[in-house]
Amino acid sequence: MTQVIALLRPVHDARAAGRPRVTTVDRVARSGDRCATIAPPRLQDRDSTLSAAEQYPLCKKEGRGSTRIMQPILMLFWNLCLLRTGPEHVPTAGFFVGLVVAVNLIVSTLVALSAPVEPTFMQALSIPVVAAAVLAGASWLVLRANELTHRFTATFTALIGVDAIITAISWPMLVMTRPTMEAPSTLLDWVLILGQLALVFWWVTVAGFIFARALSARLPQGIAIAVFVTLASLMVTGAVVPLAPSA
Repeated sequence: MTQVIALLRPVHDARAAGRPRVTTVDRVARSGDRCATIAPPRLQDRDSTLSAAEQYPLCKKEGRGSTRIMQPILMLFWNLCLLRTGPEHVPTAGFFVGLVVAVNLIVSTLVALSAPVEPTFMQALSIPVVAAAVLAGASWLVLRANELTHRFTATFTALIGVDAIITAISWPMLVMTRPTMEAPSTLLDWVLILGQLALVFWWVTVAGFIFARALSARLPQGIAIAVFVTLASLMVTGAVVPLAPSA
């Protein structure tokens, strides 16, 4: 979502001239399923009689070893967006993390290419790469300061996954945004501006929720961290990939 804000900023500038304690996530591989499931067992009782695959199935077996994994994955990240589940339920298998990052980069690049500032392909690709790098670095530093780096993979995967969903939702609004220096004059202009602001608020709230769960902190603390990370991402992205406003 930060890359969408970075893409819209030149246009807007021209116009203006209690949570429960989070437990460690564990990867549990099920033989024959070719997918991973995650369970958040208690820190003092990691050997539960109920297997992680039975508690939090990420895939459902059908036929001869075939699996349907996409729908549960989408529901997992959608529930994160709705604050219904936390990052402790996100798989940390290397393939899964790489897949989520790849989907985020593809979605973000396609959305960036539709921006009113008309970036080049390299700019559109560089923006989500830089934003993801800043998000990863900031997340690691925050967790490192609290001696919780073992939660980094699940936290970063959760953040990058919900970012892909919210960025995809912003796509129609970005396409309809007029690449002009004129102030908003129509009802559609105001609807698009309010919609974009709502998505930014949504992203900050969800990111704050994820940080709060990862740090075993309160939601306001998580939101404060999310605001800081978002501002840092905007500053670094704007410095590394400058975009000129459309005339």
